[in-house]
Amino acid sequence: MDLNYSQAASGDLEWLFDTYKRTMRVFVTQVYGWDEDSQRAGFAKSVRQGTCQIVTCESKRCGFLHWEIEPDLVWLRMLCVAPDMQRKSIGSQAIAKVLSLSSHLQKPLYLHVFACNRVAYDWYRKIGFVEIENDGRVCVMMFDSSPASRPLRDTSAINFLRDR
Repeated sequence: MDLNYSQAASGDLEWLFDTYKRTMRVFVTQVYGWDEDSQRAGFAKSVRQGTCQIVTCESKRCGFLHWEIEPDLVWLRMLCVAPDMQRKSIGSQAIAKVLSLSSHLQKPLYLHVFACNRVAYDWYRKIGFVEIENDGRVCVMMFDSSPASRPLRDTSAINFLRDR
């Protein structure tokens, strides 16, 4: 599947929020409760920081990536794939873009995942992220591709990706 990426613009905000809502509402509700106004305001503020790119496949918007480069790391703020486009390797290809950026910059990649979102949590573990913090609601995970971290990291997920 050939994906394309384009910088999100202010006119995309409604589609971005709708995609976020359709993919994340159940998890946000479980952890914090869902308040439409505060979610909309927080989302709008968040996507103004860092880089937000819309992922398209065959000219159809199917998800988005949002990341931020900090002095010593890269944060994957959000990876949302529209529900009708999930399980088609879109997430795998999209995260590969950010993993490549992280590796190129020689900075670890961090993300948050809701502990109740077991599918996402297990997928991140499978591709090589390790949990470094968990408060029972949100887990902080890290993927460090720097040479110094390689002897300490379980490489089975990397081998899985390489052997596919």
